[in-house]
Amino acid sequence: MRINALPGVSAPIRPIENSLQPAKDGFADALSRSVSSLTELQAAADRAAESVATGDLAHLHEAVIAVQEASLALDLVVAVRNHAVEGIQELLRTQV
Repeated sequence: MRINALPGVSAPIRPIENSLQPAKDGFADALSRSVSSLTELQAAADRAAESVATGDLAHLHEAVIAVQEASLALDLVVAVRNHAVEGIQELLRTQV
């Protein structure tokens, strides 16, 4: 018995086996990129706060946005760290 393809449904462009290749960047690379991004955001927030204090910034909302971006990025990095620590602690509690 032959099963014909459904009309309007095409075959996949590439086989599934080839699409499941490991990522070139590992978790450590992603983590280091996010930490460097956090450092850049915090530096931008510091510059914005300094320009507000000296009166060089024309729009106050730009400084507020920069500070909030840095704050959210820090919260995200702390949350990822906490989840990683919890995962390691759970692995250490695992009975073999």
